[in-house]
Amino acid sequence: MDKEEIISFERLCESMLKCKCNVIWKPSVSSYYLNGIERNLQLSQQLADGTYRPRAPRLIKITYPKKRDGLSIAFRDRVYQRSLNDNEVYPMLTKSFIYDNCACQRGKGTDFARKRLKRHLWKFYTRHGNSGYVLQIDIKGYYPNMRHDVVKKTFREHLPKETYEMSAKILDEQYVGDVGYNPGSQMVQIAGISVLDKLDHYIKERLHAKYYLRYMDDFLIIYHDKNVLKAWLEIIKERLALIGFRVSEKKTTIKSIRTGFDFLGFTYRVTSTGKIIMIAKSERVKHERYMLRKMAKLVARGRMTVAKYEECYASWRNHINKGNSFKLLVKMDKYKKEVLEYETRKNHDQRPRRARTCKPRSRD
Repeated sequence: MDKEEIISFERLCESMLKCKCNVIWKPSVSSYYLNGIERNLQLSQQLADGTYRPRAPRLIKITYPKKRDGLSIAFRDRVYQRSLNDNEVYPMLTKSFIYDNCACQRGKGTDFARKRLKRHLWKFYTRHGNSGYVLQIDIKGYYPNMRHDVVKKTFREHLPKETYEMSAKILDEQYVGDVGYNPGSQMVQIAGISVLDKLDHYIKERLHAKYYLRYMDDFLIIYHDKNVLKAWLEIIKERLALIGFRVSEKKTTIKSIRTGFDFLGFTYRVTSTGKIIMIAKSERVKHERYMLRKMAKLVARGRMTVAKYEECYASWRNHINKGNSFKLLVKMDKYKKEVLEYETRKNHDQRPRRARTCKPRSRD
């Protein structure tokens, strides 16, 4: 697809409709959408005649699930970047991806990664039983340590020259220096799943790691020989160092599949009969209990509806229900009901009461 098609009015309108999903409540988004025809015509013209200038991105603080710096992109610039990504960058870069690269792709995500992991565990069990090990590798500071030259080289190898220049210009305008990106831009998200593509092929095709899975910067390899996994770990460390990455020694482990390991919010283990147990991590449960108490207080004070309270809990419950968590969910259902009743009763008891007034008796 050529540049004229990417920046055409029709493509920008399609991009705008995708970008507004779930954020139409923001004033800047609703203002752009209500004047979408005029704004997209103006944006298309500016991109065509070279007068387009992106607005400065705004740094934001992300606090959950871990503290980090993010980047907020102006909606107008997001519309253009979405058109470029969806129509050219994403289709070209993902052509070479292995099937077990699970993050940020159509038809893939956390649910796909969990199902794929269970598939790998079952296939491994049919050949070796549950006497195996899993090597988990986590890169330390993935986005903050991502080198700009590595990202540009990856883009240059897979994109047409004109598309590459458009993508490189966006990255150079948003991020200064030679190292480090902040999550928030779709262009950076696609870079995150692309820069390790060559390493994926090396692990699958040269190391012949059959039971391999990657979700962004989290690697997972299942094998029956612990010493082989240790040797593979050293090889992977060396290849990561060539592109400026180091593994996190704290999060990089080799564990038995019998005793269990953590992946994407759940703890997995394989029993002697081949059953794959998938239990929610305790940290997720503790956080949900904290959020239920916090939301219950808002409901008691009239700042949140009971329907919204139930909706938020139902979303978490559906996520946890993907694992073997029947007893946990029974307890959480009971806790959700009790904490709301307690906060409602507590707020009612603390409500100030009006003093009773008596009419003075007549002296007649």
